[in-house]
Amino acid sequence: MKTGQTIQKLAQITDEGLFESLATAILRDAEPEYRTIAHIGVNEFGKTVKAPLDGISFVPGAQPPHMIAVHHMICARKDLSKKWLHDPSAVKHVKKVHATSPQGDVLKTIAIVADQRKSTPELRATLVLTTNQEPDPKTMGSVVTTANAADIVIDFWRRSRLAHFLDNDPKGQWLRRSFLGVEPERLSLPLLEEFSRSSVSIHAPRDPRKAWINRELDHALAAIGPREVTFLVAPSGLGKTVACYKWLSAHIEEGGVGLVLSHNIVAEALTVDGAVEAALRQLHQGLASGIGSEALALCSPATRTTIFTRSS
Repeated sequence: MKTGQTIQKLAQITDEGLFESLATAILRDAEPEYRTIAHIGVNEFGKTVKAPLDGISFVPGAQPPHMIAVHHMICARKDLSKKWLHDPSAVKHVKKVHATSPQGDVLKTIAIVADQRKSTPELRATLVLTTNQEPDPKTMGSVVTTANAADIVIDFWRRSRLAHFLDNDPKGQWLRRSFLGVEPERLSLPLLEEFSRSSVSIHAPRDPRKAWINRELDHALAAIGPREVTFLVAPSGLGKTVACYKWLSAHIEEGGVGLVLSHNIVAEALTVDGAVEAALRQLHQGLASGIGSEALALCSPATRTTIFTRSS
């Protein structure tokens, strides 16, 4: 695992929009209750915009109703207390000079929840606070005390917790690669889908025009229903390789996953898991051992079917 590298990259983020997008993606993947969070703090160009909250959702079907509020922060550690808890009304003004610091995120959320509870008194509320820093215990304690007084639960996602998910969960490793450029060792479904597209691209027919010609073999393959193994046996020159390529390409385009196993891999592998692992390692050498069985586990009949085809 690359926890140290991930923590460093999180700490070095200065782009607020990037951090908000990454943190929101982590929350959606990590916690089922956070899956429907709407990211309202960033526009379509990835830039932050003024909003009372950075993210919000209401847990589907929850009784009593459950509101999730989210605030993201990339300021220095010493500034977290002010960013979260600053109360402009408590500042003593000198010579009528008004305080310029805005209300802290926790206090803003308390006001939003209080307003929502006017129509829904039984509303539960959770405030998720993400940061690429490690808050000091005193600040965390003050935040929890302030929120508890308003009957709001605090869920801290500080830098080390974000890094733990990015490093140890396959979906987290996909996000880590997408946002931070750290290559994955574990396999996630999005990564397997990417490898599937790479596999058929590498093994595309030398003459792509042949793939556009409809043959009787194409119709025969299309008529085959789901099954564990299909052996395609036909004389040379009937277009077996092209037909399998077209079938597998269509399967992947429709949302499935699949790999082309070369004859060398099939000949050397002792098990199907081993053959799949060898094919995946050809596409990405940094994958951890046991990746073949992980790929097969991602392709259960209840979700998607993986098709393996032999390249002549």
